[in-house]
Amino acid sequence: MTTSIGAVLRSTGLATIDRALLARAEKPRVKVWAGSIAVGHEKRAKAYTPIRNARQMREMIEAAKLYERQTLAQRRTTTPRVRNGAIGQAGIQIIEFLARVIDYSTGALFPSLHTIMDGTGLSKNCVVQALSRLKDARIIDWFRRYEPVPDNESQGAGPRIKQATNAYRFLFPAFLSKIFAARRRRGVAADPAPACEQYRQIEAARDMERMRDQLPLWELTREERDKRELRDILASLGEAIEAKERESSASEDNRRRYLY
Repeated sequence: MTTSIGAVLRSTGLATIDRALLARAEKPRVKVWAGSIAVGHEKRAKAYTPIRNARQMREMIEAAKLYERQTLAQRRTTTPRVRNGAIGQAGIQIIEFLARVIDYSTGALFPSLHTIMDGTGLSKNCVVQALSRLKDARIIDWFRRYEPVPDNESQGAGPRIKQATNAYRFLFPAFLSKIFAARRRRGVAADPAPACEQYRQIEAARDMERMRDQLPLWELTREERDKRELRDILASLGEAIEAKERESSASEDNRRRYLY
C-alpha cells in the first residue's frame, strides 16, 4: 500500500507548520518599541500631567518664549548668524499647538506626528528635531504606546499588537517658572524686543511685500489681488491728475507770456 507524501506531511502536522511559517514570512514585521505602554494604561504609568488652568499654560508658553530669546542672544555672542536658541521657533510652535489640543482636566495628549505636522505647518524632520530639543530642555516628555491589532487586520502568525501614537506631557520645569517670575517682577515693558530684532522684523515685512509685488495676480489671494488692483488704479489716477496739473500750469505760463 502506497501513501502520498502530502498525506504523510498532513498526518505529522508538518504541512500546517509549513503554511504558518510561510504566512509569517510573507507578513511584514510589526515593529513595537521596547518600553511601550498599553493604550488605556497611561494613568498607571503617569504619562499625563493635568493642567490646573489656562493661566498656567499661558505662563509656561510665555516663559518658553523668553527662554528661547535669552538662549538665542547668548548664542549670538559667539555665532552672530545663528537663528535659533535652545528650543527654536519650531519648538515654540509645537508647544502652542500641544497647548491647544491637550485635555486640561486629565492631561491626555496623544497627537500623531502627522497631526502635529498639519497643526504647525512644519515638515516631519523639523517636528522630530524640535521635539528632541524640547525633550532635552525638559519642557515636554513622551511615552511610546502600543495597542491590539483588530481581528480584521490580523493575518497569519505574529504579534497581535502594533505601535500607537505617543502620549505627551508637559513637565513645567522649575527654570521656566523662575524666568517668568523674574519677568513679572520687572514688568512687561522692561523687557522689550532688542533693536536688532525690531529691525529684522521690519526688513522681513519689507521683503515679503516686495516678493508679493513680483508675484503674478493668479498666485495672490483674493484680498491681496484686490489691494494690488486698487493700488494700481489709484497710482494711475494720481499720475493722470499730475499730468493734468502740468498741462494746466504750462498753458497758464504760455498765456502770461502772450499777454506780457
